[in-house]
Amino acid sequence: LELKHNLIIKRYWVLDNFPAIIDRENPKMVVVANGIGTAEQVEIVKYAKLKGIKVVTMISEGDMVDMKENVEILFWGNNTERKMYADVNFQWSIKNINLVRKYIDPEKKLNIQLSGGTGFDRYTFLPLMQKNEFLEKYNLSGQFSKVIGLAGFPFYFFLSDLYKKDGAWENMHLDLASCEIMATLKDDVKDLYEQLIKNNPDTLFILKYHPMELYKEYSEFYGLNKYPNTIEILMEEKIEDIISVSDLWVAFESTTCLEAWLLHKETIIVNPLNKQFIRSEISAGSPFCIDIEELQTLVNEFFSKSSTERFKQLEIKRKEIIEFVIGFGDGLNHVRAAEAIYELLKQDATGSTHPVNEVEANKLKNKYANIHLRKQLRKLVYLTPLVFLPKIRKIYLFEKDRKQEFVPAIREEFRLKYRKALKAFHKI
Repeated sequence: LELKHNLIIKRYWVLDNFPAIIDRENPKMVVVANGIGTAEQVEIVKYAKLKGIKVVTMISEGDMVDMKENVEILFWGNNTERKMYADVNFQWSIKNINLVRKYIDPEKKLNIQLSGGTGFDRYTFLPLMQKNEFLEKYNLSGQFSKVIGLAGFPFYFFLSDLYKKDGAWENMHLDLASCEIMATLKDDVKDLYEQLIKNNPDTLFILKYHPMELYKEYSEFYGLNKYPNTIEILMEEKIEDIISVSDLWVAFESTTCLEAWLLHKETIIVNPLNKQFIRSEISAGSPFCIDIEELQTLVNEFFSKSSTERFKQLEIKRKEIIEFVIGFGDGLNHVRAAEAIYELLKQDATGSTHPVNEVEANKLKNKYANIHLRKQLRKLVYLTPLVFLPKIRKIYLFEKDRKQEFVPAIREEFRLKYRKALKAFHKI
């Protein structure tokens, strides 16, 4: 949109005081990468529409399965009103659109369009971290020549009381029988990883925790950092960089396997005890290993031949999965989305069924003005000895962590890197 159509784009964090920002900037359009992931994202979309501004939303977790609860949670998320305020919602795949029509919008009243998974485009053109850079950054140069990335799974979904209370699942948007099976497999997965780590002391294992990890004690990686050939990564590095520096990518169940394929990396799925449960279609693109002997054999074959026969045999299947899950793997999903956005922007009328409503907009504006004021007051409190009181310190540390999610200098550095890579890509 900037490079081709010369649009002026301004970027802000969802936890900023967005009503004030929208009022100040008076944009012609608001684009939200995920319009339903948090309450703030939902209300950004709603506020913009109440002000008569065009809104486009995308989706961050876009691999829907044919299950009503799953489709509803991935489409509505934190939008408890279950009312679509966006003028357009982009989906990763035709499969997703068909599922939304099936369970949510059979009369096709909602404006849902196909863009493909735009975030996956970066694997086609963005320069990524190399193995030697990673090893140097973490003072591991000269210690390892082989790196295996282990993709974390959110076992805490199934083992904590987040979704299960008094023995019954609550608000779980997955097949419940599969949930029961997955809940029992954490220790078996951990045992497999631990044996592999012990068997290969000359190989560095990156323990890449799931980005939503809340309780490390429930993770399959918990305690494995005691081995000298491991390193833990939560959010310190981008997932694309972690995959890039890994020679081989191993997971229990993870969308990141598809991301690894886009970077031409081989993948393996560990499936202890050969337990069967409903998985994402992505898993079908990797060879499965049910025990340490099978896993070690595949690892040995990979490092001796730079590939495994079992992985090669699934090449056609992986191409089908990429189309099925993210629509297109050609790196041009951002173009598909941008052209649709530009066409919407050129239209005089919004075509929205949500007219300007200053009364409701002011309610949201006052709500976030109060939130912003309390944040400013807490900043003053944090400068006093009160910050050492346990209750206040807990809030202080939480807000400090959240603030690290959006550091303007780091975001700007990434934007310039992305822009440069995009220009080179489109020149080719």
